[in-house]
Amino acid sequence: MDLETVAWLTSDAGRAALAAATAYDDDAHERAAAGEAGAVDPLRASAALRRTTPDAGPAQIAAVLTQVRLRRRARPRLGDVVGHLLLTEDGAEQATRTVVADLRAASFAAAGATHVADLGCGLGLDSLALARAGLAVTAVERDPGVAALARANVAALGLAAHIEVLDGDVTDDVVLTAALRHADAAYVDPARRDTSRSRGGRSARVTEPQQWSPPWSWVEAVAARVPRTAAKVAPGVPHAMTPDGGCTTWTSVDGQLVEAEIAWPALADGRARRRARVVRGDDVVILESAQDLDAETPPPVGPVGAWLHEPDDAVIRAGLVGEVVDRLAGRLLDPHVAYVSTDHDTDLGALSARFAVRHALPYDLDRLRTLLVADGVGTVVVKKRATSLDVDDVRRRLRLPPADGTAVVLLARVGDDPWAYVARTRVPAGLGRAGDATGQ
Repeated sequence: MDLETVAWLTSDAGRAALAAATAYDDDAHERAAAGEAGAVDPLRASAALRRTTPDAGPAQIAAVLTQVRLRRRARPRLGDVVGHLLLTEDGAEQATRTVVADLRAASFAAAGATHVADLGCGLGLDSLALARAGLAVTAVERDPGVAALARANVAALGLAAHIEVLDGDVTDDVVLTAALRHADAAYVDPARRDTSRSRGGRSARVTEPQQWSPPWSWVEAVAARVPRTAAKVAPGVPHAMTPDGGCTTWTSVDGQLVEAEIAWPALADGRARRRARVVRGDDVVILESAQDLDAETPPPVGPVGAWLHEPDDAVIRAGLVGEVVDRLAGRLLDPHVAYVSTDHDTDLGALSARFAVRHALPYDLDRLRTLLVADGVGTVVVKKRATSLDVDDVRRRLRLPPADGTAVVLLARVGDDPWAYVARTRVPAGLGRAGDATGQ
């Protein structure tokens, strides 16, 4: 976004236009929810805004409508604060969820930090969380338009006294030195998308850490310079990237794995090398291990019992399935499949969904259908692990006749063969999602 558009959006006229467009959008969505076809119509929204804001030009109208759309899309991630923010497409897509940003800020405060350098702050959302935790922040952003948006967001939330936003490229040592002048901690969220390439209308992901922006070697150099450093990374990050004495935390929110964070020793609490943080609503559950993954004793393996348990994805990515096996006094169906079997019903809450097994059979679509029909099942959720079977294809080909019963079918490779487990479910809130659950 160019600086002229940012300036207009933050002017009295821009704020009034945003308020009018938001009110129209809220009303349109309410009418759509009540059954009015065509209530949400971009052309009608644009015409309405032109009537209420006659002095705005086409580019300004487009900018306002884009903000309204981005705010609505980002609200589930960012919460009510989104109504005060100015966003960009990439910034909204990559923004840290507010609940996770607040948890990270609390960890900086708990480690004794007082002033954090947010190196590559984007729209400033992590900086806002750090300031809410009582920390001073020096934020740096290389894109002048995005830096201006960050300043606008800081001002809109009344935190300008706590956050300074600098323009500049943090890989320039002069800029970095200025950012670190007063800081006793650093936070980095390297860009992991290539905006010059797109797939399905979204910027292409960059998986090689040395090709992130800034590259991982630069992040490590910052950590050598500032002992209290943390970096937000993609959930698929290799365990080997955890620094000596540090800790990597994988976080899920309401059943969705959202990020990993690598913390260097001065910021880590010293208890763990691997941590799963599972957020469900207002509850946060932690599972952790002081061992490296390759030092862990493999969990026992055995036949299916009366119950199957599916660990949360954060637990799986953190390599903590063995901890779940221990807590359940259970066993894996296969060394490479993250379904845990027990003979008894034990509830680990948000750490793991649990399923009461009705049938276990080598995968055979016709036999599976016969069992489901005999049980009066008309609606089925299909999940899978470590098998190439397509859950949507399986669900479609079952062609179940109408019936009141529901069931979950869990597909897994055991040894060399796919198996199907038909179960009733007792699933913690947020975990009952259908689809392709791949993993261990």
